[in-house]
Amino acid sequence: MMKGMMGGGMMTCPMMGGAGMGMMREVLDPEQHDEMRALMQEHRPAQFERMGRLMNLREDLMAEMRGERPDPEEVQALHGRMAELHGEMMAERVRLENTMNDLLTDEQRQQLQQATPESDVDPEDHEAHH
Repeated sequence: MMKGMMGGGMMTCPMMGGAGMGMMREVLDPEQHDEMRALMQEHRPAQFERMGRLMNLREDLMAEMRGERPDPEEVQALHGRMAELHGEMMAERVRLENTMNDLLTDEQRQQLQQATPESDVDPEDHEAHH
């Protein structure tokens, strides 16, 4: 649901252990599904606006870097603004995921966790992830 929000293919939700949209539909009742959709639609414009600002900063950074003699302080300042904006985006995404998670019952969270192939992988075993 969230992880693939911008791309194509099967969308997953990291807050729910990576469960796909199909599994989400099976677990959620219609009211929860509508609430989650409304939350995502509410969240999207601000994130798109931030993403646009991030892209503009990246272009500014690339222009500075292509200059004959890039200014290290300007490069650092632009990079810092990009990092701050990226942090804002991540924090907002976590807020959304937490709000969406709050809509679920304990039983639904457990069902989604069990439906995730990654749930059987030891997070300490890096090779198992590949």
